[in-house]
Amino acid sequence: MDDFTGVLIVAIVFSFIAFSVYMQHKTERFKAGVDDLEMDLSKENKSLKERTEALEQRVQVLEKIVTGKEYQLKEEIDSLT
Repeated sequence: MDDFTGVLIVAIVFSFIAFSVYMQHKTERFKAGVDDLEMDLSKENKSLKERTEALEQRVQVLEKIVTGKEYQLKEEIDSLT
């Protein structure tokens, strides 16, 4: 047996061991429901982003109302009475 064959056998053995450890880790994650949890968190994150965008739009509308001339005029009239 030459050196290359020995190195190849060792590489195959270590590759198999690494693959086995990886598959065991994936199996444990699946059993623990980590993947489902990640999906739930992703959905919640998307929902929160949509809600934040809606709130930002509402704030922009309120800023337009408050900084508008009609609102300022009304405030000046109210302060005179």
